[in-house]
Amino acid sequence: MPFRSSSSYYQPTPRDGRQSAARPTGGWPAVGLIVAFMVVGVVSLDLATPQDFRARALLGLVPIVVGMLAPVVATATITGLLLATYIGLTAWQPTPSGGIAVLGPLMIGTGGLLGVLISRRREEQHNRLRIVTDIAEATQRAVMRVLPERIENVHIADFYQPAARSARVGGDWYDFQPSPHGLRAVLGDVSGKGLAAVSASSALLAAFREAAYHEAPLPEVARRLEIAMQRYNAWTRMTQDSDRTDAFSTALLLHFPTDPAAEYVDIVDFGHEPPLVISPDGLVHTPDLSAGLPLGMGPLGVDAPAATRLALRPGDTLVLFTDGVTECRDADGVFYPVRERMARLVTADTAQAPPGELLRLLAEDLHAHRHGPPADDAAITVIRRTQTPTKAFVGTEDAALYEGPRDVPAQAQYATDMRPLEWASRSISSTKATA
Repeated sequence: MPFRSSSSYYQPTPRDGRQSAARPTGGWPAVGLIVAFMVVGVVSLDLATPQDFRARALLGLVPIVVGMLAPVVATATITGLLLATYIGLTAWQPTPSGGIAVLGPLMIGTGGLLGVLISRRREEQHNRLRIVTDIAEATQRAVMRVLPERIENVHIADFYQPAARSARVGGDWYDFQPSPHGLRAVLGDVSGKGLAAVSASSALLAAFREAAYHEAPLPEVARRLEIAMQRYNAWTRMTQDSDRTDAFSTALLLHFPTDPAAEYVDIVDFGHEPPLVISPDGLVHTPDLSAGLPLGMGPLGVDAPAATRLALRPGDTLVLFTDGVTECRDADGVFYPVRERMARLVTADTAQAPPGELLRLLAEDLHAHRHGPPADDAAITVIRRTQTPTKAFVGTEDAALYEGPRDVPAQAQYATDMRPLEWASRSISSTKATA
């Protein structure tokens, strides 16, 4: 179960690290061993059989196997070497009829032709798959962007494992959005699975990124998320894009104030699992939140959930998670007791460890508990409040991009000047993880 040192445990495979169509499946050593094994086997069988029965024509099977693994050029080259091997064997131990028998070269040539065709077809399919993968990864990264390890006085670590094998995104969604009004964060879980859930989470993320930046009151951000969920459902009904009932999403919406001396966080709970709070001395507790209905259930006429102000002092840690964590089952079908297990995992020492270390402990324990492949998307974010904030979005690498007045506070610069806005809003969300 590999883990990475970045805030996001999942990182898309770089293009340079992918399997290349010019490199054989399993690598050149594997192809060499297979070819050597087959050639030695055929030659040994040929030498062991009577003179009136020669097995050397079976060398024609080798290019077919090589074509399934190696590129076209390698397949053709090995075919030529096999022909030379056959001629050498015939010269050493001629057939009873004398000369070079036609059957052997014919079988090797036919096998080589089939191997080249197989190899070419395999390379074409590999190239098409790589193009589709590139498009899918670009789309997925647009939905769930990369999280920074730190935003102002908040440290972040995240984990994401979609239920669908090889997927990057699913029905779980989360994001962090800096704004002139403070840092906003969200974590949610859309009902259902598959492309419909991805589409709904994408709509909610887009709404959050805009509302969290522009709207000052947190209840207004919550209202915009509810409207986005209703608009998505109305669109799918109108276009008949989904054959299931209206989607809904549980979520936690958080607001960290701009004042570094403010030791609290405001949370709006849309029927989601409440977070865990870890104090610097290692105590783990569950806060009492005012929970409301999930997003998308506003037409029921129930008032929107009220924000709960939760004390969050420097050194305190929030752990947010989706039901893919709590509903993870072991071999006996027992759900993962995240609150009880977290209390055992966290000590006075580990409570002060970086958020990534806490996340690693929880993710490894979750992986050990799970039996079989994941049945649902699972997402976890660990948020640590620190004492000293960093300058908002003004780093050494980007200082040259900003030419505005130096005496303006960083938050005001971000809010009013479009030049820093272009780079300040880069890559502030998440890519996700595998266990």
